[in-house]
Amino acid sequence: MTGQLIRGRLVVTRWGAQSSAIEMGALHVVDGIVREVGPFDELRRRDPAAQEIGDGTHLVMPGFVNSHSHGRGITTLRQGIPDDPGEVRSVGLRVGLSGDPYWDVLYTCARQLEAGITATMHLDTNYGYGPLEAYEKRLQEVIRAYGESGMRSAVTLALRDASLDDPYLEDAFLASLSPEVRAEVEGWRRPLIGLDSYLSLYDRLRQQFPAATLQLEPAGVGGCSDDFLKGLRTAASARKAGLQLHLLETVYSKQYSFKRFGKSTVQRLADLGFLCGDVSCAHCVWLSQRDIGIMRETGAMVVHNPSSNLRLRSGIAPVRSMAEANVHIALGTDNLTLNDDEDILQETRLAQLLQSPPGIGETPIPAQTALQWATQGGAKVLGIEGLGALEPGSPADLVMVHNRSFDRAVFEDGHDIAASVMHWVRQSDIDQVLVGGRVVVRDGRYVLRDRTELERKAYEGLRQWKLTPATRLIRSQIGERYASQSFGGEPFYRLNARED
Repeated sequence: MTGQLIRGRLVVTRWGAQSSAIEMGALHVVDGIVREVGPFDELRRRDPAAQEIGDGTHLVMPGFVNSHSHGRGITTLRQGIPDDPGEVRSVGLRVGLSGDPYWDVLYTCARQLEAGITATMHLDTNYGYGPLEAYEKRLQEVIRAYGESGMRSAVTLALRDASLDDPYLEDAFLASLSPEVRAEVEGWRRPLIGLDSYLSLYDRLRQQFPAATLQLEPAGVGGCSDDFLKGLRTAASARKAGLQLHLLETVYSKQYSFKRFGKSTVQRLADLGFLCGDVSCAHCVWLSQRDIGIMRETGAMVVHNPSSNLRLRSGIAPVRSMAEANVHIALGTDNLTLNDDEDILQETRLAQLLQSPPGIGETPIPAQTALQWATQGGAKVLGIEGLGALEPGSPADLVMVHNRSFDRAVFEDGHDIAASVMHWVRQSDIDQVLVGGRVVVRDGRYVLRDRTELERKAYEGLRQWKLTPATRLIRSQIGERYASQSFGGEPFYRLNARED
């Protein structure tokens, strides 16, 4: 059976407690699926006609899975929206982002693939407003772009509860504004869509794009009614659709749930029967220990976004406690990595280091565990079998890296492979990336489309976000509303002691 032989100086088939690596190894790939893994010479004898990829000098490892992203090739910072805390930042996002979604998604796919990300979760969170026809057209362009990009994806529709209205759109508040500001804020009113209409849209898209993986999201879960969430849970189960939501990203969302419902958001979702093994929750910065126990009991998953949590000043998520409780953990960039790029290797390093406490008696998060979060951890989140590993039956989604940065450390000095990859490999070391056995990055550059044209097209028609009179006023009011609120309780981290 003729296929491909993807060879490497070192072939890593999976990360984690059961990490496996083969020196002078190869993958035998047929029709985009890994059929065999073993020594190169042995696999070559079995299939002498197979196409050979690689010269035997690379590190070959599983492609990374970005389990939380918004598909922004042009990041919000580049569009003029500053890195403010979520409640303030949401005003800018509510006004909306400009640009063509098709080209923006293609551009982010190119950037992610060049970073070694072979599969991504796209949440269309900030666009789930009416009219329905406009949202449907946008989603068609988003799904089409992912389908043509060469990378795997799951696209999640944002569903908003029609009973929800923002405090700054209440009639009493609008009446207090000047005519100029009131006219602008009134322009933010967009018709919200009922749950049945959203679900009909989902069904049409799934019929139109049968190869696409589609999921659902209750956007702004704290503002969704019990009936809305129950209806969404029932619909997702009937459609065998996964769910992802933003959960307790800020301390204010934590306080809001206790004030409105008398319980934590996690407890509320569990009481409604919403949390199950097909639900992934992004951020989870302000989970309590009780919440973590509920996540474990229900099988709900966590997607950790360390850079985003730092940039937006949300806090440091208690991921170590989650890991110790055996909660399923994945990793996402949120289009907000430290360098405003898609460097998931750096994201993985940050996740490991932030969750490794100081002290001689403390045990750090193992490098292979953090790498597992960024690979196999995402398979269940995206609902795509076999991602994050290179074993018989797995998709041939992989990264080929120049190993010059750690060659001697691993092969001569016997250093730990996972730690060497974690701390010494850089995005600039990535040579080739394959998805389903197809080369999508060569010499570190996306090859399926003209990379320069993608960037140019993504920027065409882009309007820089402006701090208008209305946004300035609303942001100021939000700041005043929350500034006096105490965080309450002991956070999961402390600043280093400042006493003598």
